[in-house]
Amino acid sequence: MQYDLEDHPDLKDAAWIRAANRRAKRDIRRQRRQARMRRHGGKIVSAVALAVIGAVLFGFYQAGKFGEVSLPEVKLPQTGVNVEIPFASTPAEQWPEGEKGIVVPDGNPAYEQVRQALIASRMDPAMINDHKPDRFLAMLAPDVREHITKELSGWTTRLKQGTRLLPNGIRVSGKMTLGEKDGYPAVTTDYVFAYAFEPPDPEKLLDQMEMVAAVREKVTYMITPAGLWPADADGFQYSIACQAAKDGFLAPQFTEPSKPGEGLPGDNRKYFSVDGQMPTENTCD
Repeated sequence: MQYDLEDHPDLKDAAWIRAANRRAKRDIRRQRRQARMRRHGGKIVSAVALAVIGAVLFGFYQAGKFGEVSLPEVKLPQTGVNVEIPFASTPAEQWPEGEKGIVVPDGNPAYEQVRQALIASRMDPAMINDHKPDRFLAMLAPDVREHITKELSGWTTRLKQGTRLLPNGIRVSGKMTLGEKDGYPAVTTDYVFAYAFEPPDPEKLLDQMEMVAAVREKVTYMITPAGLWPADADGFQYSIACQAAKDGFLAPQFTEPSKPGEGLPGDNRKYFSVDGQMPTENTCD
């Protein structure tokens, strides 16, 4: 007579089952103490792995060698994210830190003038942490300052209150080119700024991207005698807290519960690249 595996008479032996369960639980607890999960590759041991373990135990039991069995090493996934290397396994992992990521093509003073504006608007602690735009506004032509002041969220990065970045928590990649607009020299910038936020409970996160937010901004700055004149701006934010973005601030995913329709569309590498067109997807409803 043939039986399905779960109906086999030998597997109904209560003593054998209790011993197998105790041994399996003891080994799994030991292995869990040795592992920490960095990504959400698995919060549980796979059913296939458990089936294999069960088959091995059954074979030893049938052969009368159950007392000699030692469970195979099961590699359990790690829990939490890596706050020591916050950009690990993200597209920004190898990018330069902070200001080092904004490299001027040559010694033209227009490039350095615009470089300082990017630093003041996207990386200066007074701007991103304290929401004080004075340094950035001072670089602009007086006639455009009022407009920029009313639309700061589109021209600057300001972190949501209550959040803060990890040490060396900004990575930058991009480029700038020199041209002309309305009779003035003009520098077009296209950069992605990646920000790594400090999570209150790293162990509860499942993916590095839950604490990394990315901002891509393409802006042309005209170099006028009165100062910089920003124009032709386009931008995109990725892996963000949506309500914070609607309020004009930047925050990571872990600060807000996810909603249907929100998330990380497709391959995230394209959202960290300035080689293609500006993304048009809306990751927030």
